[in-house]
Amino acid sequence: MFDVTTPTAESARVAETALRTLTGHPVGGASLHVCEDGKDTAVALPDEVLSLLVHVLGQMANGNGVRVVPVHAELTTQQASDILNVSRPHFVKLVESGAMPFHWVGTHRRIKLGDLLVYKARFEAQQDACLAELTAEAQKLNLGY
Repeated sequence: MFDVTTPTAESARVAETALRTLTGHPVGGASLHVCEDGKDTAVALPDEVLSLLVHVLGQMANGNGVRVVPVHAELTTQQASDILNVSRPHFVKLVESGAMPFHWVGTHRRIKLGDLLVYKARFEAQQDACLAELTAEAQKLNLGY
C-alpha cells in the first residue's frame, strides 16, 4: 500500500529526544530549522503538521512503524480489513451490507480511507457505549467489577 517507516533503535532514541522538545511546545507559530550546507533556514509549520509530527515521533519513540496516508487514498478490501483487524470475507460482507461506501474498479472493490476511518470511529463508539452499559449493569448487580 504505502511504505512504512520502521525505526531503528537509534532513530527511536532520536525521535524520543525530539518528542520531548516538541511536546511542551505551544501550538501556533512553530517553525522547523533546516541546516543544509552550513545554511540555517526556518520553515513555518502549520499547527496540524506540528501535532501530526508529535504523534509520529511518539510512535517512532516506542519503536512502532509509521505510515502517513492521505484520507482520500483508496484501499483494497484486504488493506481495509487489515486496518479493522477482521477477515477479508467479513469485510466484504460489511461493505455489501451498506455499512460503508465503496466503488468498483474493474472487478475489484475500493474503499476510501476516510470512509473506513469514519466507520471505524462509529464502531468503536458503539463498542465503548456497550462496555459502559455492561460495566454499569455489573456494578448495579454488585458483581465486583
